[in-house]
Amino acid sequence: MQKYRLTLQRHGQLLGHFDSDLPWARDAVRAVAEALDGQGFDLELQVADGERRLLESSPEGIRVLASEPLYRPIPLESL
Repeated sequence: MQKYRLTLQRHGQLLGHFDSDLPWARDAVRAVAEALDGQGFDLELQVADGERRLLESSPEGIRVLASEPLYRPIPLESL
C-alpha cells in the first residue's frame, strides 16, 4: 500500500498538504488534484518510499517510539 502526499501552493506560498495512506490512496489523491485543477494552485505529488524511525532500546527489547514517512516527488501525471 502506497502513501501519497499532495502539496498545495499558490503564488509561491505553501498552503498545506493532503496525505493519504488508504488502500484507495491513489484514487483519493487523484480526486483532490482534479477538484483543484484550474483554480490557480500549484500541486506537487510525492510518494513515500522509506521511513525514518526513532527506536528505544531497553532490557525489555526494542520498540518504535515514532516513525515518519520519507517522500520523493513523482510526476502528477503518473496518477
